[in-house]
Amino acid sequence: MTMANIKNGITVQVPNFSALKLDSDAVTDVLTIGARATSNYLKKFYREKDSKEPNKLGGRRTHFWNRQVGGNVQTPKTEGDKVIVAIDNSILPHKVKGGTIKAKRTKYLTIPLIAEAYAKPARSFDDLIFIESKKGNKLLAKPEKKRSTARKFNPKSEAKKRKPNTRRQQRSQQPLGLRVDRPSPQPEREESKITPYYLLKEQVTQKPWPNSIPKDEQISEVAMKAMLRRIERLTERKAA
Repeated sequence: MTMANIKNGITVQVPNFSALKLDSDAVTDVLTIGARATSNYLKKFYREKDSKEPNKLGGRRTHFWNRQVGGNVQTPKTEGDKVIVAIDNSILPHKVKGGTIKAKRTKYLTIPLIAEAYAKPARSFDDLIFIESKKGNKLLAKPEKKRSTARKFNPKSEAKKRKPNTRRQQRSQQPLGLRVDRPSPQPEREESKITPYYLLKEQVTQKPWPNSIPKDEQISEVAMKAMLRRIERLTERKAA
């Protein structure tokens, strides 16, 4: 058996072409068929993955797996005695292996904390303020807008207020015994409410994302089945 690189970073096992007595054109044809099957499998894999994994924060979906990964599976390309299926996405290697991300052009990474901030840069909000939590976390937050207490003018209610009160006032009953003055309740202190939008970090270390790429065995099986079917057809043509 020989080996050929069908997918960038993954080497799959292929039939022993020398034993099958296939010429170079037939070998390239068989490899291309296997690579094409792999390409279609990867697109399907990421389409299904995208449908099963909604955003953790909720909100509008970006469909990262289907559009940015599966949508960038390239057409098989021949390079010498190899056929390559590449995925043109710079984020995928980090998803597969994990690692540390550091802020480069800015001082901090902005990590979204709510659905409204997901997939949006912090600069898209013009009312965020910098705060530091009791635990020492640096945050970008939005203060709650105070509602206006001013009432709209209503002619009917204002007219009722101006009418004289003709009801006979009842005498207030004085309690017997000693009079004890109760302390008037103090107004509660209002605290301004804020909603954290982003967590600020100079760097963050992430673990590999589960199932971010099919296993080698899965890809090898798909490619091998497609290649064997093609070899069977080529053999039948020769025998005919």
